[in-house]
Amino acid sequence: MVRIIGTILLLAGSSGIAYSYCREQNERLKTLRSMREVFIRIKKEIEYLKASLPEICLSLGGQNIIFSDVFAEIYNEMELNNGRSFIEIWQLYFDERLKRVPLTEKEKEMIKGFPDCLVYRDSEGQAEGIDKYIDEAGKCIEDLANEIKNKNKVILCMGVMAGMIAVVILI
Repeated sequence: MVRIIGTILLLAGSSGIAYSYCREQNERLKTLRSMREVFIRIKKEIEYLKASLPEICLSLGGQNIIFSDVFAEIYNEMELNNGRSFIEIWQLYFDERLKRVPLTEKEKEMIKGFPDCLVYRDSEGQAEGIDKYIDEAGKCIEDLANEIKNKNKVILCMGVMAGMIAVVILI
C-alpha cells in the first residue's frame, strides 16, 4: 500500500515539475506579448496624440494592462519632479518589478532599456525608435512561440518518463 502511494506521489511530482516549467514558459510568452502591446500603445500615443511621457504613464496606469501599477508609480514619481530623468525612473521601477517575472535577462534588459529610444525631441524620431523595440519584442515572441511549440510535449513526456524510471528503480 505504501509503495502504491509512493509511486503515485512520485509520478505526480515529476509530472508536476514538467508542467510547472511549461506553464512558466507560457507565462513568459504572455508577458512578452503584453509588453509588445504596451510598446505599440506608447507609440500610438506619441504619434497621434502627441502625448508627453507623464501623460502616457498616467493613461497606461489607469488601464487594465500588464504593469499598469508600475506605470502609475512612474507617473507619480515624475509628478514629484525630484530631478530624476524618465530613464532613471523607468529603470528603477521596472528593475524591481521584473525580478518577479519569468523572463530571460536579455528580455528584461530589452524592457528596462526601452526609454533609450525616447531621447529624440520629435515624435517621429521617438516612434521610429519604438519601432525597433516592437520589432525586437516580436522576434523574441516568435522565437519563444516556436521553442514552446517544439519543447512542451517533450518536456511533459520526459517528466512522466523520469517519474516512471524512478519508480522502477525504487521498486
